[in-house]
Amino acid sequence: MKIAATTATSLADLVPNPKNPRKAWSAEQLEAFRQSLAKFGDLGGIVRNLTTNQLIGGHKRIEAFHQATDVKVVTTPQPPDAQGTVAHGYVLVDGHRFAYREVQWSLEDETAANLAANRWAAEWEWQLVAEALQTINSDELRALTGFADHELANLLAADWTTPAKGELMGDTAEGDHAVHLSATQYALLVDTKAKLDPTGVISDAGAVEVLCRRILQTT
Repeated sequence: MKIAATTATSLADLVPNPKNPRKAWSAEQLEAFRQSLAKFGDLGGIVRNLTTNQLIGGHKRIEAFHQATDVKVVTTPQPPDAQGTVAHGYVLVDGHRFAYREVQWSLEDETAANLAANRWAAEWEWQLVAEALQTINSDELRALTGFADHELANLLAADWTTPAKGELMGDTAEGDHAVHLSATQYALLVDTKAKLDPTGVISDAGAVEVLCRRILQTT
């Protein structure tokens, strides 16, 4: 039986998955990402800067490729475009293709792009992650998601029922619960966040989650 192939013909055909377990970005984050794409292009694949002969994106992929039997890099040179791209192609790994791009950038652009390549990942929507994992019946497939065994166990066992309102909890505009901290408690939280993540990226909720997970793992 032949299955008819469907071809995307417009942006409208690229329909987002409503169960994608990543938090939505704010308008400011989305605009910053749009500008990053305009400046650096797609950093999600393997990107090599010919100026320094160093990778910008794809470090972990290349590390994994060293275990392959046959690896070839196939490129098609092109005149430099607005994003500094001078060649497109692919890395052929045991018969499988992975996107590859060569650019001609200054060291400063390379550094900024390397940071961007590692920064533009949205935060997890953990309830959707748990719901997605519950639809996967194969332990082998679950292992391929990248979550450790204890993380899988915690996510699969998690109860996402909205907790009863405690005396420290207030209401938010969305109807969820917020926790009110004293000045002393908040100062402790700020100090803890600084130790957990000196870059300041981690959120208040993220810091509390990390601490709770560490406590559960040691008890």
